[in-house]
Amino acid sequence: MLRRALALAVAGAATAGPASQGLGTLPAWPRTPRTVIVRAVDVSTTRYRFVPADVRVQLGDTVRWLQTATTPHNVEFKQIPSGANLGSQRVGPYLVAPGQTYQLVVDGRFAEGVYRYVCTPHAASGMVGTITVAGSSN
Repeated sequence: MLRRALALAVAGAATAGPASQGLGTLPAWPRTPRTVIVRAVDVSTTRYRFVPADVRVQLGDTVRWLQTATTPHNVEFKQIPSGANLGSQRVGPYLVAPGQTYQLVVDGRFAEGVYRYVCTPHAASGMVGTITVAGSSN
């Protein structure tokens, strides 16, 4: 009973709109950061991929690369937007055993835009990816 009354009250407030209640604009709920997993995959002995190759994130999210094979893979950012400063994290460590991970929190070092990255030794084999950092949509 209480649940139904609460649901009706919330629905009524949503349809009435803030102006009719004299409340002004209601604040948005804070967005919960998420973790995006990108797998380093050996498709064959000569073809390697990041899966998914292209991801979209927001500030506060984490991108985690997961090694799924024994061929060494890493992450090297080749192109970053103006204003970004990844410093020493522009090139990540080699992951050499299944289950190893490398991760980056998308924080103040990142600017909005597209980040293009490769696995250093396997870029020519097609192991490339992008991270698009979008503005917050709280």
